[in-house]
Amino acid sequence: MASTPFTAKLLVRRNLAKDIYEVTFELVNPAELIYDAGNFLTVKVQDGITSPVMRAYTFACSGCDKTIFKLCFKVFRDESGKAGRGSGYLSTLPLGEIAEFFGPAGEGDFAVNLQVENPLWLLATGTGVAPLKAVAEKLTHAKSPRKIHLMLGVSLPEDKFYEEDFTKLQEANPNFTYQICVSRPGDDYTGCSGRIPAVLEKSEIPADAEFKICGSVESVNGIKTKLLELGFLEEKIDSSGFGAA
Repeated sequence: MASTPFTAKLLVRRNLAKDIYEVTFELVNPAELIYDAGNFLTVKVQDGITSPVMRAYTFACSGCDKTIFKLCFKVFRDESGKAGRGSGYLSTLPLGEIAEFFGPAGEGDFAVNLQVENPLWLLATGTGVAPLKAVAEKLTHAKSPRKIHLMLGVSLPEDKFYEEDFTKLQEANPNFTYQICVSRPGDDYTGCSGRIPAVLEKSEIPADAEFKICGSVESVNGIKTKLLELGFLEEKIDSSGFGAA
């Protein structure tokens, strides 16, 4: 897939949780962009701090609407609290502002075969949920009969996000279910608790399930290791880890 330059206007910015945002851009030039779940783009960060830099973000939507795209990201901060160049730029860009991008790229990273009907488990930590949410939306739009279970891991109850979006997706697709697992829940928390590997160990996972994993490199490695320990084959597991931006 060729990566080409394009411009888009910031329409909406949602503060989903502390330092976690979703931004919606509308295409300007060209008016449409063909991309798929699992593809990513590169934003040209022009924030007035020395020279512009490039930062990559995965699409947080399926690509069914080619006139817009969404990104979900966390504002990474250094010890002094200063935001990273990419996440700081996107979290403060004024509504209506036009930004420059390159993409899409990442051919096949989290591609889904619409002919396959095996149960699909989507396992994410933090904003790694972005491409997996896009996968679930694509399968829902295609009216796929696949059973889809999405599991999102966060640290604290107040870190939970996308609950409303997942509930709407569940209403649109009876084959979709989800859990948001809190690793440090506190004494009074009654929802899903524990890190994803521990939750998987107690879960009833279909023997023919396939898996897609996204999150921090450390988290992805831990989840994949647990799946292998549980007897699932490596060729049934697609995974991708990321760092700060």
